[in-house]
Amino acid sequence: MTVKIRKDSWTAEEDNLLKEIVLKKIEQGHTQISGFEEASILLGRSKQACAFRWNKNLRPIVIQRETPKKEASVRDTADSSSVQNHLQLAMESYDEMKQSYDQISNAYNLLKRDYEQLVNWVKQGITHIE
Repeated sequence: MTVKIRKDSWTAEEDNLLKEIVLKKIEQGHTQISGFEEASILLGRSKQACAFRWNKNLRPIVIQRETPKKEASVRDTADSSSVQNHLQLAMESYDEMKQSYDQISNAYNLLKRDYEQLVNWVKQGITHIE
């Protein structure tokens, strides 16, 4: 039984070049996308193909190798802190929105009451005129 290899399969050399380019761009403060753009030119592949290969195959390996367990717990703490900060901001925003809603609702009710009074006065005036 022969195994068919796709014409567009990635080689180890292509993987290494893509990995080096993307990591270099990230270290320089650029985006992954700029790495995909550069790699696509050198590898003769689309940016999308480079991005897919990076995200699906290479990035999980890079992260797994470069993240010791000790750092992972620090990262989890940072992620937890980030989530806490986000939730706190969301709650503050919610409180502000609720307060604004209550003010608008009160103003609406006052206007509605005034409108109903005016309508009643107009109706009374019309019946008196007739």
